Amino acid sequence: MKFKRYIMAFCSSALVFGLSLFLSPHAKPTVTTDTSPTATAAPTATPAPTFPVATKAPTPALEATPSPEPTVTEPPEQKLPYGLVDDELSKPVTGVSELVTAYIQAYYSNDTDTISSLVSDPSLVDTAAIEKASANIKNVENIELYKNPGINGTYNIVYASYSLYYKDLQLYVPQFSEYYVKRLPDGSFRIQNTPFSEKTEAAFLQARKTEVVQNLAITSLIRRYHTACLVVSEPLLEQCVTDAGYLNITYLSSRYSVTENFSDYNFILYPGINEFDYIVFVTHSEKIVFSDTPAPCMEYYYVDVDDTSGLPRIYLGITSLDTDAYCAAVIQNEEIQELAKQTNNDMLEALRTDDDLQEFYELLVSNASE
Repeated sequence: MKFKRYIMAFCSSALVFGLSLFLSPHAKPTVTTDTSPTATAAPTATPAPTFPVATKAPTPALEATPSPEPTVTEPPEQKLPYGLVDDELSKPVTGVSELVTAYIQAYYSNDTDTISSLVSDPSLVDTAAIEKASANIKNVENIELYKNPGINGTYNIVYASYSLYYKDLQLYVPQFSEYYVKRLPDGSFRIQNTPFSEKTEAAFLQARKTEVVQNLAITSLIRRYHTACLVVSEPLLEQCVTDAGYLNITYLSSRYSVTENFSDYNFILYPGINEFDYIVFVTHSEKIVFSDTPAPCMEYYYVDVDDTSGLPRIYLGITSLDTDAYCAAVIQNEEIQELAKQTNNDMLEALRTDDDLQEFYELLVSNASE
């Protein structure tokens, strides 16, 4: 028997909620503290954010009843071909860093002449795609670069996180992109824009699915989802999820109508099972326009990684009872339980010190119970 989840993330619409935490004892969590904007969309099209949808606003729960933990089989260890170093990123060397930074800036400035000088084959530069992607961009900021050692020292795989500022938006949209940089015989570097062999493409896809890269991509995805929620952009929201049919645009418009921004992110990633690849716990602060005190929040998302592109999306769809049992077990995990308790305590303290926030919180809880 299966049932639909109209929101694969139980967002804290009441700004915070205590989780009855969970995780199989076999799964080892990865903790990522995110301090700079990131996201998941290569600069070849209009950026796509990612997000889950919420139905009701749960009230704070300080206690939880443990669920039995299902037996979960560990996924086999993945081996990368061509000596591609798995799960290790470093800062790009001089030359590579400047190259990718210049490319990103030129791309979103619609500077095709500069782009042509930075790629391996200028004749393959898609001027129409660049013009479309950069049409509404005002500025690119907060560029952070990470390098995978690549294939046999010839290619460097460079991952970039950065913020796009749009002309018609007050908020930035976090982005996350991937570039292949080739060292030429003279020691210079170019971004490879010519087709790769099938085996090389497979190696790059494998690298994209490693834990360290997925951490960057997923944290970026969640931040983009939140930005999409704030501006309630349906096209952006649709690009963040696996099935846009489960989106509740009306709810999102109402829920985030008075939210000013999100900040202070912290992420914990656990392995998923069956329908999706990760369970992502997120704590952050939500600033309400008429309150001076940011509200501590906690929520979780199911994230699926596309087999073809390696890109993560928030899973919206159907889950099996086995999956639900697994997730219930993960929520009981001591680490997550403790995080939920701390978030609840922080929220109660914020409510105690800010009457405006208290009034807004009570309104949300009242609406959720109707």
